[in-house]
Amino acid sequence: MKPFSVIENRIWISATLEMQTALAVGSRLSIEPTGTDMPVIKDTNGRPFIPGSSLKGVFRFHTERLLRTIDRKPDLWACDPFGDPCVRPADKDSLMSQAERQAKHESQSVDAIFAKMVFQHSCAACRLFGSPWFASRIAFKDAYLKNHEDLPVLYQIRDGVGIDRDLGAARSGIKYDFETVVPGAQFAIEIVGENLEDWEIGLLLTVLQLWSDGGIAIGGKSTRGPGWGTLREIALRRVDRTNLLDYLRQRSAPPVSDWETFRNAFSAKLQEVGHA
Repeated sequence: MKPFSVIENRIWISATLEMQTALAVGSRLSIEPTGTDMPVIKDTNGRPFIPGSSLKGVFRFHTERLLRTIDRKPDLWACDPFGDPCVRPADKDSLMSQAERQAKHESQSVDAIFAKMVFQHSCAACRLFGSPWFASRIAFKDAYLKNHEDLPVLYQIRDGVGIDRDLGAARSGIKYDFETVVPGAQFAIEIVGENLEDWEIGLLLTVLQLWSDGGIAIGGKSTRGPGWGTLREIALRRVDRTNLLDYLRQRSAPPVSDWETFRNAFSAKLQEVGHA
């Protein structure tokens, strides 16, 4: 366990998400009299962006799928955070009682012992992305449009209909429209990781590889076309104890060009749990 009380390391992953199809990341209903039923979320300049919450949700979903495929406790597995969480409220109370008893015989505080116990009982996904008991060690910034000047238009309006399940055809009175960002739009992705082990970085890079291959969709209506894109220009920067002071003085984190250290660490973790 690497606590938040010290800076063991920090990573920045940047990339460009280039949409191969349209993108539908919706906002609330339009307040314009002639607005679409489902507008795209926009910044203060009227340009589309992808909320960090949307990026994190998609990324966590695919990381959990990978971890559930591996399914090796205690380090490489993922719980069902809503149906069967790794740490239930009752477990929390029990662990707190154990921590209080243990603290009487150790120099550590109750909170420190309790945090370590909760971390040990948590699945890999909750350790990385957070849970009701732990803050996330990975943050996703809002992704803003990079190439608005290169696009002839920013938005398209598409029609949708409700399908009558008996007739297999459009049902009368259930037509709607929704707004999408045009294909070719490019968004600046930035992910910040705090106190990650090398194998955890390797896990993240593995999921990013899925996205760079075009295997991950984002936004709504992805089963009907929108939402598919690829990651390009993926770059990784990292600081740790050895170069933290240089980073604080120069305000620049050195790039990491060789990712094999992290990939090999993830492969070693797989071998350790018997899944290689």
